[in-house]
Amino acid sequence: MQDERDDKLLRRLRQTRVLVIHPDDEDRKTLNDHLRRIGCQTSTIWPVPTSVPDDVDVVMFLLNRLDDAKDLTWMASSDTITRIAIVAYETPEILAELERLHVHGVLSKPVRVFGVLSALTTSIGVARHEGRLKQRIKSLDETLKARRQIEKAVAILSQTKNITEADAYKRLRDKSMSSKIAIADLAEAIISSNDI
Repeated sequence: MQDERDDKLLRRLRQTRVLVIHPDDEDRKTLNDHLRRIGCQTSTIWPVPTSVPDDVDVVMFLLNRLDDAKDLTWMASSDTITRIAIVAYETPEILAELERLHVHGVLSKPVRVFGVLSALTTSIGVARHEGRLKQRIKSLDETLKARRQIEKAVAILSQTKNITEADAYKRLRDKSMSSKIAIADLAEAIISSNDI
């Protein structure tokens, strides 16, 4: 069972597309060589691009000056990529930028082979979990919005038909089931027709 999970992890890592945003130096070479040994599909770029390429799962980027951070603002709004910063020091300004950019992991300079795999797998896990949470929040928001519309439609039916809210809800539910229309859509139609 453990071997099967390990194999899945390694297969996933081999399908991972990593963009390394770092100047061409020994640290970039060390990082790039190790990512390739792991089996990741890697590409490198410097200077910092103005937007994220479409075919990237993970971005590992050097953050050592606040000037660099200004060029990375596109990263803070990207929900689809895992972000791993590479830092040489921990000043309050750099720490604030790590938070602003919603970084999932950090590597320190000088880059050492030890820790890259751990940072990569942990960061991908954190980013996936964050994505699931955002999706759940979106779903709950939609459910809450629909529930509010249903409550409003029930109040309208109760008032216009001079029936109890329980009876109004039963009518709304029965109509939804018999017409095969979602109850939220039916509620929205009732609210819209009442606004006229």
